[in-house]
Amino acid sequence: MKNKTHDATVLRLSDADAERDVQQEIDSFLRALSSYPDRFAREPYLSFQQHLSSIATTTHPPRTDKDSSR
Repeated sequence: MKNKTHDATVLRLSDADAERDVQQEIDSFLRALSSYPDRFAREPYLSFQQHLSSIATTTHPPRTDKDSSR
């Protein structure tokens, strides 16, 4: 049988991981928002979504199994 304390700890860790992920996403969006005008001047056919994706990927590479065990 699972321990309620263990469940609460896992939930708090999951909440902390989710909060960190959301904060990283917000940071990436704000960084893309501020840097898009300069990049658009150089690459006028680049969409904001493409720019945001490139910012998010270089700043926060996709998680691996090793990363998700934190």
